[in-house]
Amino acid sequence: MKARHRTVRPRFVALVVVVAAVAGLVASAQAAPRAAARLSVRSTEYGKAVFGPNGKVVYVFGADRGSTSRCYGVCATAWPPLLTSAAPLAGSGVEAKLLGTTKRKNGTLQVTYNGHPLYYYSADKVGKVMCQHANMHGGL
Repeated sequence: MKARHRTVRPRFVALVVVVAAVAGLVASAQAAPRAAARLSVRSTEYGKAVFGPNGKVVYVFGADRGSTSRCYGVCATAWPPLLTSAAPLAGSGVEAKLLGTTKRKNGTLQVTYNGHPLYYYSADKVGKVMCQHANMHGGL
């Protein structure tokens, strides 16, 4: 009976490793953008604002230096970066020449506007600005 346990254990461990790897791939595929991000300008109660492809407003982070993001970990949970798989596209009201990208530490491309990395706010709702002029995570 002991021999049976020895042969089952390595198979079980291998199965767990495979399941974990597949789960990791699925999670990263869900987080990775599948197309070039298209930004557009829309009117809000605060005036005109730039919106990402998911219909939520985008923000800049005062602690960023140039086009380099300083928002990782807890900051990136509260302020998820706007990622793209290719050069971002200018929709209505957006100046195409101001769009660009910067590479994050994990190799993903983050959209920039006028050299500033762009972020969503995690509590925002589609079409609604829920956070403005917030001082958190070391920046405004």
